[in-house]
Amino acid sequence: MSKKKRGIIDIITGIFKGKAVEYIEVELRELENIFALITIGSFIGLPSPPTFISLRILPYMGRELLVMTRISERLDDMLGEMAGLFDIE
Repeated sequence: MSKKKRGIIDIITGIFKGKAVEYIEVELRELENIFALITIGSFIGLPSPPTFISLRILPYMGRELLVMTRISERLDDMLGEMAGLFDIE
C-alpha cells in the first residue's frame, strides 16, 4: 500500500479511536454516578444495600463523592450532553 493511502487510513483510525475513548469516558462517568447512588442512595430515599456494606465500602468512595459533588454543582442536562456527544441537533 502506498504511503499516502496508509496515512489516510491512520488518520481515519485515529479519529475513530478518539471517538471511542470519548464514549467510554462518558460511560465510565455515568457508571460512577450509578455506583454512588446505589451505595449512598438512602440519603435521598432510594433503596440501598444494608448499612454495614455501605459503611465498609465508604472509605473507597472518596472519588465517587467528589464526582457526585461536582455533578450536583453543575447540574447539566444529561440528555443534552449525550446528544452533543453523538452530534444530534
